[in-house]
Amino acid sequence: VLYSLLERINPDHSFPVSSHCLRAAAFYVRGLFSFFQGRYNEAKRFLRETLKMSNAEDLNRLTACSLVLLGHIFYVLGNHRESNNMVVPAMQLASKIPDMSVQLWSSALLRDLNKACGNAMDAHEAAQMHQNFSQQLLQDHIEACSLPEHNLITWTDGPPPVQFQAQNGPNTSLASLL
Repeated sequence: VLYSLLERINPDHSFPVSSHCLRAAAFYVRGLFSFFQGRYNEAKRFLRETLKMSNAEDLNRLTACSLVLLGHIFYVLGNHRESNNMVVPAMQLASKIPDMSVQLWSSALLRDLNKACGNAMDAHEAAQMHQNFSQQLLQDHIEACSLPEHNLITWTDGPPPVQFQAQNGPNTSLASLL
């Protein structure tokens, strides 16, 4: 079902939505799909379109994700210099946003890229960054799971499972907010 849906997403021809943001996202999805199928030239074409559109619309996360994925493609193809030219700006943009998930992805690619190029010191630094991002994301996840609001994920029946404390106000239930 997923593959048939992905095949129908074609931002090149008769895309039914006029939103530039959705069209840029569709190009990214097609690029990701092509990447997973090993069709790297096609993936690069879609991702370059994504970059053009996402830059024009200031879609920073989409830009950063496209850069990292392009960097990964160039890495797989053995073009380490071009890979580095993609992943370094992706890391910079991801840290500016900030987006720790994209930073984690970028740092993993930087680690592997520097290892492949024989840059042991840079590989170690990237590995340390990757470890730090990984630990921070894990810590954030554990913290989020421990919050009472996390119970909303499994709530399907009965009264809402949590009370919210309004800033400078009384407790309110989710039901009163709905």
